[in-house]
Amino acid sequence: MTRTWASISWKWKAFLVFSLLSGAILRLIFVDDMEYKEDEEYNFTQAKLAGSVLSWPATGMPSGVYLQNPGMSIWVFIILAKIFRVTSPTELATAVQIFSLLGICLIIPFALKIVDQAERKPWLWAFALAMVNPLAVFYQRKLWPEPFLPFFTMLTLIGWWRREKYAGAFIWGLIGAFLGQIHMSGFFFAAGLFLWTAIFGKHTTMGKTSTRWGMWLLGSAIGALPLIPWAMEVIRHPPSGRMVSGFSEILQLKFWVFWVSNPLGLHLGNPLGLLLGESNLAQLSDFIRYPLLQNGSATYLVGLAHLLVILVGCTVLVMAAKNIFTNLRSSKTTVYNLITGTSSSTNFVQNAALIGFGLLLTLTGVNIRRYYMMIAFPLEYIWLARAVKSHRLLLGTLFLLHVFISTAFVAYIHVNEGAPHGDYGHAYHVVMKNRAKNN
Repeated sequence: MTRTWASISWKWKAFLVFSLLSGAILRLIFVDDMEYKEDEEYNFTQAKLAGSVLSWPATGMPSGVYLQNPGMSIWVFIILAKIFRVTSPTELATAVQIFSLLGICLIIPFALKIVDQAERKPWLWAFALAMVNPLAVFYQRKLWPEPFLPFFTMLTLIGWWRREKYAGAFIWGLIGAFLGQIHMSGFFFAAGLFLWTAIFGKHTTMGKTSTRWGMWLLGSAIGALPLIPWAMEVIRHPPSGRMVSGFSEILQLKFWVFWVSNPLGLHLGNPLGLLLGESNLAQLSDFIRYPLLQNGSATYLVGLAHLLVILVGCTVLVMAAKNIFTNLRSSKTTVYNLITGTSSSTNFVQNAALIGFGLLLTLTGVNIRRYYMMIAFPLEYIWLARAVKSHRLLLGTLFLLHVFISTAFVAYIHVNEGAPHGDYGHAYHVVMKNRAKNN
């Protein structure tokens, strides 16, 4: 990668290094402030005790649709805990945070070595924005499976990009089969990418030879083997809860709402109490007031930063609509090419997620949660950067706003020892102190 790295300007190099340092600090600082509720404790307990005190788990925790997650959703924690010799929840959290950073960092060699030079800038912007995005920072400080997804999604995309080679097709199939076992949204992402490629891939202008489907199938079959104990367990103990689903969920088009709002970093309302009812909006309202002056007076800069992000988001939507209209008026672009994204590999894989994955997940009628979208990393950011044609001023402004909001959020959680009136709850060190007092 040395010669390719040398081909980009020193400004880009400095920006990427600054992005990495910012992302690392935002994730690794104040680890004692992490969330620690039932899910986090379950993942730590399994990671620490599996294979010794506890048996190796065949399944993970119940998902949001009351179906047990596959065992790999826990195995990733167990393996990481063994590698880092974890003894405490904070040590496991640190290991998970480092792994999430590694996943994001895969964009750099991918963009510089594999992606065509004409398509490189959106990927580099995706790296920078993902490092400081407030939602990414929030979720990648948690003991949830989601922080593992960037690494495995990037491996899937690397394999897909080289699917005309035996090794590439095999990796695409193998890691694609793993995605759904780490988080069940991955089943739909992998299926969307497969169907989009199988249906539209042969008609592309991307200069690819035929996909090595035999190797893809072999990789998929091997990758699916760990599902066997999970499937047997689900058959023996079918889900007992009622799955939240219905036609109303389809009509809400949550997938595309989240697709647009997630790379914009909107919103941190969930951990601060927005979904807990109007009586719990005090925590969110308090955060909007920050940072506070020395005398306790509110500056409301966090609120202003959010308003500016919304303004940026509106600009992005206008520019995206304008691009679509311009492309449709062009004699070189047909509606078919616009939808399928056959003009380039980046466009194709972006649309495979935006439309293929989006339709599959939406049509299930399940209640799509915001964090389900993390499986689409980094394609939401790619879409954002491409929508504005990598407009440096606009994306740079969004980057700086995200640095400020993410820093303010991490600092707010630290100063207030969590968000006790929101879904975040008390910070880990407070939870441990309270347990020690009660024992």
